[in-house]
Amino acid sequence: MRSQTLGFTRLILTCLLVLGSARGFAQTSHSHWSGVWQVEGSPFTVRVTSHDNLLHVEPVESMGFIWRNTPGRISGNNATFEVEYQGVTATVLVQKADEDTAIARPLSCQPDYHIVCALVQNQQALFVKLHTPQ
Repeated sequence: MRSQTLGFTRLILTCLLVLGSARGFAQTSHSHWSGVWQVEGSPFTVRVTSHDNLLHVEPVESMGFIWRNTPGRISGNNATFEVEYQGVTATVLVQKADEDTAIARPLSCQPDYHIVCALVQNQQALFVKLHTPQ
């Protein structure tokens, strides 16, 4: 159960990273989000594509976790999206630190009594961009 919870935490944080906005980048172009992102210290990897103010995330290496997410919405320097996993729904915030890194953290997690929600509280994940699609 602990490894599943840690995996979900990484999943949420990874999604947040992918959906965060970039400080210092023009807000009219979100193509800098497109690419493959990996949680630092983990094989968990996602592919991100952007169009208009939306980011779409798909698993590349999900570590066996089956999850669903909504398209992310970019707003200024931030992006948010929802992730569903084993009866838990979390809203994730992603903030881009620079061109190749982003920080993801949960804004909310329901039901709050679920062990997964208790474990992701006050946690964050660092995502690193591996490459940009051509």
